[in-house]
Amino acid sequence: MFNILFKYLCVLLLIVMLTCSRKSPKTLEAKVIDKIHELNGSDKDPETFAAAEDDPQFYLYPPKLKLVKISADTIYLKVINASYLTQSMGTTGAEDYIVNSATSLLEIDGINYVDYDFAMGDHAYPGTFSKAGYEEREE
Repeated sequence: MFNILFKYLCVLLLIVMLTCSRKSPKTLEAKVIDKIHELNGSDKDPETFAAAEDDPQFYLYPPKLKLVKISADTIYLKVINASYLTQSMGTTGAEDYIVNSATSLLEIDGINYVDYDFAMGDHAYPGTFSKAGYEEREE
């Protein structure tokens, strides 16, 4: 009798251990943050890469994405060092940056829109990117 009870307790303990040791699935926000870290090439706060306002070469600092919020199926981003994006990369470079980053973020299940916020420049303008394309923001 004791052997049977011991076997049941061992099986029960094994089931509890396996159940508790499973990693919980990542939240949507965690997936988005991981992808932004990947795109930025760093897990540091993007603000730490911001060019100083009095730096005469502020336009040489590459852009970094900062998550503002996630609302329903939309990611809202602020572009740090947007002058590099709008003034230094050229139209093709800026378009490539926005398309590649948006495409990466749109691969996340549950995300259908990526909204970019930055000051409009010669080569790029803020707006919302979806799987259907890019929409200019009304200002």
